[in-house]
Amino acid sequence: MKNKIFKALRGAFCAFLSAVVVFVAICFDRANVDIGERFDSTKKMSYTTSYKTLSAKRKNKKSLWRQGMVSGNGLQGFVTSGSPYSDTLIYQNMHFIMPGQHQRYTPDTSDELETVKQCIIKGEDIVDNSSYDDVYYFHPGGVLRVDQKKHIAREYYRYTNYETAEVGVSYKDINGAWERKSFTSQTDGVNITEIKESSKGEKVNITLSYDPISTIANYGDGDERAIQYKNIVNDGADTIAMVAHYPDYENSELKNGGYATLTYIVLKGGSATKTEGRAIGDEQYAGKSNPQIKIENADAVYLISLTGRTYDMGAFDEFKAQESYAIFDELRETAQSVAKRYENAENGFDYDAALSEHTKVFTPIFDAVDFNLGDTESDKSNDYLIHSQMLRKTLKSDFIEKLYYSGRYAYVCCCGYSTSRLAGLWTGEYNPGWGSKYTMDANVNLQTSSMNSSNISIAPIGYTYFILRQVDDWEQNAEATHGYKEAIQAPVHEDGDCAALTETCYPYPFRYWNAGASWMLQPLFETLETYGNIQIPLSSEFNLNDLKSVLSTTDEDLTDAQIAEIQSRGYLMLKEDVLLPLLIKSANYWIQLMTPEYYTDSNGDIHYEQGKSALADGEYFCILPSYSPENNPKNYPSPSDANCAIDISACRDNMRMLIEVMTSIDSSADVSAYQYVIDKLPPYLFDETGALKEWACNQFEENNEHRHLSHLYCVWPLDETQNDEELKNACIQAIVNRESENEASHALVHRSLIAARLKDRDLLTDALLNLVNHRIHYKSLMTNHDYDRGSAYCTDFAIGYLGIINESLLYSNPGVIEALPSMPTSGFESGSISGLKTRTNAEITNMKWTDGECQVTVKSDVEQDIIISCGLFGSEQSVHFAAGEEKTLDFNKAS
Repeated sequence: MKNKIFKALRGAFCAFLSAVVVFVAICFDRANVDIGERFDSTKKMSYTTSYKTLSAKRKNKKSLWRQGMVSGNGLQGFVTSGSPYSDTLIYQNMHFIMPGQHQRYTPDTSDELETVKQCIIKGEDIVDNSSYDDVYYFHPGGVLRVDQKKHIAREYYRYTNYETAEVGVSYKDINGAWERKSFTSQTDGVNITEIKESSKGEKVNITLSYDPISTIANYGDGDERAIQYKNIVNDGADTIAMVAHYPDYENSELKNGGYATLTYIVLKGGSATKTEGRAIGDEQYAGKSNPQIKIENADAVYLISLTGRTYDMGAFDEFKAQESYAIFDELRETAQSVAKRYENAENGFDYDAALSEHTKVFTPIFDAVDFNLGDTESDKSNDYLIHSQMLRKTLKSDFIEKLYYSGRYAYVCCCGYSTSRLAGLWTGEYNPGWGSKYTMDANVNLQTSSMNSSNISIAPIGYTYFILRQVDDWEQNAEATHGYKEAIQAPVHEDGDCAALTETCYPYPFRYWNAGASWMLQPLFETLETYGNIQIPLSSEFNLNDLKSVLSTTDEDLTDAQIAEIQSRGYLMLKEDVLLPLLIKSANYWIQLMTPEYYTDSNGDIHYEQGKSALADGEYFCILPSYSPENNPKNYPSPSDANCAIDISACRDNMRMLIEVMTSIDSSADVSAYQYVIDKLPPYLFDETGALKEWACNQFEENNEHRHLSHLYCVWPLDETQNDEELKNACIQAIVNRESENEASHALVHRSLIAARLKDRDLLTDALLNLVNHRIHYKSLMTNHDYDRGSAYCTDFAIGYLGIINESLLYSNPGVIEALPSMPTSGFESGSISGLKTRTNAEITNMKWTDGECQVTVKSDVEQDIIISCGLFGSEQSVHFAAGEEKTLDFNKAS
């Protein structure tokens, strides 16, 4: 009886909370009429009726900047608060990293390898006093403040137009209606802001300044204390900038370097005057004064802003006395050239023309995929959508749809030059959580889960640049940690400049994380399956001469003549120039790692036999040292262990990818050595519950009190469970057994991707509900690392969400397309999606479904046979396509 009463009370309380949440959501939604009048369609945009103002006088809380709206072109970007009378634009650059005193090379610990192996075999703990030397952290650029005389703002909203990448602010006051708009240009590589007179003809009167760095969140907690900086305004008062010199740490490649953020001003009418602002008391401030720009009585103001980094700022101790800086001149010249390009005799600057050139590139990329869940409330504010979803037991279609467009927008903004960091392209704080570095044992991987299916053509290019920028360090890692030649080893962390494996402490033995290179190359192999053998244009994002060794398929480096030939044609071919050499180097790592001396018998026991030179029948390699991030067995204190399931999967996949690439280039290629490795990998093991074991040996017990799901690599990103029912069931049980998610969104994103690939609709829906029903989202619809927004600004969910939805609506592999394999059980009752790419070199030009019917239209880029099915209705058809041919198939419950 007591239990029934408790359940009744709990139900009543939940119903009450739901009613309160809906009421609050309705209260938040106050600007529908304005939004409907402002935009022809509200489906591909979002807005909020609230904002946060950042202080110009004291250190800001992290929570303030994180509510800002964002734009970007993969390299440049900004976060804007949207405050009506004291707006801030925190400018971004994907390559801005703050030097530290950490070592920037991989220490040579290869002589420890045999000792570590013996400790693992004997079950002895591995301890040391090594330091955990982290990589450099991502940092913001300058914070431009736009101050205007304050009045009472009415009918306020700020918005992001996902199709144009414009972020805008709209409000009314005693002087009429005002609007500011900003975007980061794909074509011109700058950030452009338009500020126009009010609807009543009130002129623009504003002050422009760059905030002291001491006002930036987390100031004083790290190496930003060792920089010097100045604010600069030129005599003509058309340029304002913040220029900074990095710390002069002896071991830093940036010891003579620095960065700058610059804003060039174009006026229509009015005047601009150089003025003095409040004195800056930061000990790092090296300027004699704090110049600002006062703009009066302008019809319109246009701000052209950009950031830059240099390795040649000059000596640190000369920075304060310097009167001029080359980086200032270079950025100003770039901004001026953009201003001249869109010069207009009537307006001074043609904002619409600049926007048009940008949208010619951006909009087709964004609109390549269209997602529709029926008659959704697309005109509702972000505030309403977030709050109306909370505490619900079902997914709301309008929120699910809006998050998809928001995530797609964020991903496009982060593509082209690299790939998204932990925080995408954005930060408004020093020392951000986990340094906002690239973390490659889950976070980068989750955020690139839709890299190919999402039909974002620039994503694979930027991802390849990301790999090429660091892969020469991978070669040094393999030699320093293991003594391996002609091999590569990816680190778990890298900062965009350096991928040296500096974390050498045994509590986090990342030097024994073997799966990294294979995992990082796997998306590029999917690109090959999806787009074919694409060209990777040469770019300043990587130095081809640094890659002579690692891009060679032999023991000899690429010759100067070979480099010159590549430079002459202007591109690398994905298959033969990138994937082939890197897969060979990664395979060489695995081959040197596994020797017959350490082997696994058919019962799952590990053995060591000194001098053993060959494996007998029923014997398998033992993969050790091995590391399953970031877990360790329950009965063994060291995370360095053996036969991690992720290693087995990744090694097999590495060999498979290499064999396919080699034989497609040369059908007579000898791949026997790689096939032998596949044949001799230790088999997976299952525990007493039937779950896949994280360590495929009898020595180690499962430890399920952990958020990572590294051992389910065979499910996602791979496909091993698609035709193996026993393995599939074992993986489902492994998820059931995993007890801890640590309130980290990335754990649930990972779980969702795995559930979708397992085609478990209930498991997927439960994971998605956990994600959307917590306080993960900011008002911009960007996301936090944790349920309660108590941790780092992190785009794992914002961008990883694309992969989840794509996976739930479409599964593909060469020669195979499955529609609706794991569609969530709520929120998706009817809908359509178009433009998704498949891993069989075909595109879903349209797919629509209702309760009982699904229609799929497929266009194949090549001549091929494709088996097309609908998972929801359990039927399949084998269809022949000519190259470029499009066909439509219908599925229904009756069939």
